[in-house]
Amino acid sequence: TDNATPNWAAATLLKAKRPSIFWTGCAAHTIDLMLEDIGKIKQVDETIVRARSLTTFLYSHIRVLALMRKFLGKDLVRDGITQFATTYLNLKSMLDNKKELGKLFRSDELNEMGYLKKDKGKNASKIVRSDTFWKNVDCTVNFFEPLANVLRRMDSDVPAMGFLYGCLLDAKNDIAKRFDNVERHFKTVWEIIDKRWDNKLKTPLHLASYYLNSYYYYPNKLEIELDGTFREGLVSCITKMVQEVEIQDKIMDELNMYQDGMGSFGKDIATRQRRNENFNPGD
Repeated sequence: TDNATPNWAAATLLKAKRPSIFWTGCAAHTIDLMLEDIGKIKQVDETIVRARSLTTFLYSHIRVLALMRKFLGKDLVRDGITQFATTYLNLKSMLDNKKELGKLFRSDELNEMGYLKKDKGKNASKIVRSDTFWKNVDCTVNFFEPLANVLRRMDSDVPAMGFLYGCLLDAKNDIAKRFDNVERHFKTVWEIIDKRWDNKLKTPLHLASYYLNSYYYYPNKLEIELDGTFREGLVSCITKMVQEVEIQDKIMDELNMYQDGMGSFGKDIATRQRRNENFNPGD
């Protein structure tokens, strides 16, 4: 479910009645909150405001809109699954069409319409011609895009639970890489991600799902085992779901086989699935 207070309250009552079940907040909602928090960073917020004023100008006049579509060959504005996913898509679209927008605002056709002589037109033209604006758009897209990709994965029909933890790790690393691993450029964004992640999406169920996903486990086996929290999360899930000691022991025996890649876990069909991004470790 989403993370609204009534849902938390309902979950508390439900878990009291059914102690062996799990409840977790909506991953897509939490990731969207990450995007929203990033959008509150001063530079990002100012960039979004300027971008919106540009699109407002372009879409406020029928003739300007028609001319824009002629230059771009398509619409500029795109819809996403959430408000801030839409913001990302529109900034990305704007960045991808930077060259065409420049040509549009330099064109005789647009100038002859007279709109660029008015305040909103002058402001839009100033934005398009601003190197600082485009630099900030690029920066904002690099903040948003890795998380938007995770959001798309979480909202798709492809099984997501087993990939959530790993996808968020990948997103953080992707953001760092986009800024050449210079920490001061992405530290604030990482802190925003971690705050939401730690609060909502690091339950034993999430940790266990990451541990049991062979796509992530085997390439990162040493790191995962040394950490200990992932196996601890799995054991916590097992003891919560299974009350019979004999079955718990059998699961632990099979878990050791999984860790060593032995038995069924070592067969060709199993090893091939280790690199299958659509594999559902919950099946």
